[in-house]
Amino acid sequence: MIGQIVTGIDGSLYSLSAFQYTLDLAERTHAAIKVVFVVDSRKTDLPIIYTASHFDYGFERVYIPPEPGMKGFYEKVRADIHGFAERCLENTRKDAERRGIPVTPVLREGLPSGILCEEARSGDLLVVGQKGENAHVERAIVGSTTEDVVRSAPRPVLVCPREFRSPRRLLFSYDGSPCAESALQFCVNGFGGIWEELVVLTVTETMGESFPFDTELGYLSTHGIPYRFLVESGKPVEIIPRIAERETSHMILIGAHGTHKIRDYLLGPTASHLVRRSALPVLVVF
Repeated sequence: MIGQIVTGIDGSLYSLSAFQYTLDLAERTHAAIKVVFVVDSRKTDLPIIYTASHFDYGFERVYIPPEPGMKGFYEKVRADIHGFAERCLENTRKDAERRGIPVTPVLREGLPSGILCEEARSGDLLVVGQKGENAHVERAIVGSTTEDVVRSAPRPVLVCPREFRSPRRLLFSYDGSPCAESALQFCVNGFGGIWEELVVLTVTETMGESFPFDTELGYLSTHGIPYRFLVESGKPVEIIPRIAERETSHMILIGAHGTHKIRDYLLGPTASHLVRRSALPVLVVF
């Protein structure tokens, strides 16, 4: 079973949902949690300004000291953000302890995606919100930090939508690829039998195609995990959300790549689409 879940928070509604998913899964798997708030150093570092004129043939840069009040301004910004982070971590600590869940709050400063991936090494699962504190900005359907984390994390990543709903029914998109095998193993070894139902979905371009997955499905039966096996035809990016809605699934499990993996650090098109657009939490396993 999962021993520790690491979750990233930033005070946004999406990160609050991610924390609720973390509490729910930790309670059901008897896991400890680590809550990480990363103060983005891009907000707190004093900018350095350089200049050069067209007479500067050596391309030298002349440092221009900032206004005297700017240093104090950035010190206040850092203090305010750290105070906010400490309050957020204290609230999550209280929530976890009320439910009897061991919790470790962590406050760090730096680039959020890199630090979250670093902290994820101490756990079995990393949980993040689909978007962050800049969710109102139209530039992306999924937050840039979230996208970086999903592509770089050393552990499986659960990407959570804004609304929390306790996941009881899991839809697993399975194609027999190595990543799908890793996802299957993580599902069994990490979660055990916590699901009311596991729907194993295989998507094919043509119906009637045979799938030699008896051994894999027997693996689920051996561990006492209830499942149903479905075969649907069409494009995975269209079929998976449709079947998830039809089967009233609460979470989607998918391997990071399908059978046509190009490079290890790239997400497959199906996983990338689901992470960006799914209204359900998506668990991505490499």
